[in-house]
Amino acid sequence: MKKKPKTNPNGANQYVMDPRQKECWSLYIDPKSKTFGNATQSAIKAGYTKGTANMITTEDWFKGKLRRLNLLDKAERNLDKIMDLPLEDKANVVLDASKFIAKTLGKDEGYSDRSELTGKDGESLLLSEEQINTLKEKLLNESKRDTTTRKN
Repeated sequence: MKKKPKTNPNGANQYVMDPRQKECWSLYIDPKSKTFGNATQSAIKAGYTKGTANMITTEDWFKGKLRRLNLLDKAERNLDKIMDLPLEDKANVVLDASKFIAKTLGKDEGYSDRSELTGKDGESLLLSEEQINTLKEKLLNESKRDTTTRKN
């Protein structure tokens, strides 16, 4: 009996990407690739059969990546438009939404957000032992005052 070829040799599913998916997408979006912008040829080069390659753009993973790429492109266009608008509430909403999409979906394209985790003037956020003891004393004194006030 002839063995049927395995259609999912890498065990990919909706949670785990097949290495061919990563390769196919990289080839599809890389302007230096000979298969740039050609989903079928990118899929064939990544190791998919011709039949699967012809239908690659109907795959959920491919449609999802394409949708996110289009959202990022739209966010970048909106950011460009905002530069020429006067500041108004409507413009601020579009700007905030575009920045959110750019920094969340565009991490790999160079958009990022950095948060400093320090106190005033770069000081540590952690309290010193002296500061902790001072706070303890204040809390104890306040709780003593509260209990004596309640008794009266």
